[in-house]
Amino acid sequence: MILDLIALVCREYIHSWYGRISPDRDRHFVQQVCAILVHLIQALEVRIAHLDWVELLVLDLPAVLERHVRDWDQAQDKAGTGHAHNYKVDEVFHLLQPHIAVATVEGTAGPGSEPSVDPTYLRAMVDNLLRLLLPPEDYRAETERTIVREIVVNVVFASIYNKVAQPWFVHSTLAKMLEAAEARRAPEVARRRREASAAAKEGITPITPQLIIDKVLATVSTIPKLFSAVGSSVSALYHTAISAPVPPHYANQPSLMAPTFNLIRTILPPSPVVTQSLHYLQLPLTLLSSFTTSLAFHLVNDKLVTASLARTVLDAATRGLFPDGHPPPRVPDPSPAEQDEWRRRCEAAVARALPSGVVRVLVPAGVDDRPVALARHLLRGLDSQVANVHLLVLLVDLVVGKLFPEMVVGLDD
Repeated sequence: MILDLIALVCREYIHSWYGRISPDRDRHFVQQVCAILVHLIQALEVRIAHLDWVELLVLDLPAVLERHVRDWDQAQDKAGTGHAHNYKVDEVFHLLQPHIAVATVEGTAGPGSEPSVDPTYLRAMVDNLLRLLLPPEDYRAETERTIVREIVVNVVFASIYNKVAQPWFVHSTLAKMLEAAEARRAPEVARRRREASAAAKEGITPITPQLIIDKVLATVSTIPKLFSAVGSSVSALYHTAISAPVPPHYANQPSLMAPTFNLIRTILPPSPVVTQSLHYLQLPLTLLSSFTTSLAFHLVNDKLVTASLARTVLDAATRGLFPDGHPPPRVPDPSPAEQDEWRRRCEAAVARALPSGVVRVLVPAGVDDRPVALARHLLRGLDSQVANVHLLVLLVDLVVGKLFPEMVVGLDD
């Protein structure tokens, strides 16, 4: 699958112009670029195999997301006040998260309203990645190295920062995913409704003492089986988790769940019930830190980061970059009305996915349309392209720093 993606990239972004200046029989240059891309993937695969996924997904990623949400909430509180010199929310957020690669430029919505990622920063980062991944003789081939670098910068990163960071793109993606999941569940929901309707048409069975006794006895008889099934599942999970290999430096580390709990507290609306519930849930997990650490390594390394996930990501990337075997034609961004519609559909889809009990606990009774209000609160921060670009830049820096620790400059360096 990765070879198919490389072949499409070379055909569309290299051979499309090189074939015009070179005879058809001269394919050595294109083949050499393909060989470089294959070598890059193989070298990157070795790095990924040695990556500490638990540290990345359980410790670092929740911390980055928590900081992002906290800064957004702080920007909303300070925007338009004298403390922020009457700056807008985007401008305050940009000042709260300074980054050498991100700047704001004049846009259609006003001065300083659109983010811009410095291409020099991206080229320097990609060039250092190529230096670490390519053999010395290939890295010294400046023409080939430059072409590969420009493909990564102008095709991959340009698509991420110019399109993926757009609020309407995030809203439309979430809405399509949730609505597709609802469509897959629709037949099962319809079947249950038909069964309930058929049972209602048969009439209500009169409640008698004998019927009550039969129901109680039937329920009691299932309790041992239920406890046996639950005990077997817990025992199997425990023995599987403790057998997971854990690096020695995690032995004396506190519970790995702390960053996740902090992220949940930050994302959810302020609620004493949630705060106390998370506190009481975190206490036993902290006491069982060795087990939770082993469980995290088992779930992440054996259940989450698998070959099927890699195939899914590659398939999505191929369909996104080349939906019909060719790059999609550039279409204009949706109109403001269409963007508002995508936002409404996204909020409605998230609201339908929220459990009713969670909505009743987190949203006061006097709020209109409580599920949508909670969904809007959970999606805050995604309405700003500036905030989305900052988040994506931090995530790229995080992943690059984990895969290539030699590129990270410490405070003492």
